[in-house]
Amino acid sequence: MNDTAHDLPSPDEFRRKMAHLDREFADARRYLSRLSAEDYESLSALMAEIHRNGRAMTVLAAMAVQALDFAQLAADRLDGGVQKWLDESVMAQDTAENERDQSELGGEA
Repeated sequence: MNDTAHDLPSPDEFRRKMAHLDREFADARRYLSRLSAEDYESLSALMAEIHRNGRAMTVLAAMAVQALDFAQLAADRLDGGVQKWLDESVMAQDTAENERDQSELGGEA
């Protein structure tokens, strides 16, 4: 990155942007916590709030970053198996989607 001092935001702008970022990460943690606790009523209310404020994509991105951070932390415990686990879960999802598509089209699953 070749940013110069002229390209950087002012300290006030930086603090404002960081406050927004902190809020997205906090909402992502709240979402995951409620999902884990199976508190679907509260989860639904949070999802509606996030969507109504137009922040759904930024909260989703924050969740992805947190998931990647967790994967990096867990890699030591899984002996590097995180990527393998992710790859296999994608394949399993693709297989399930293909089977569902075939059955919806009247083909064999």
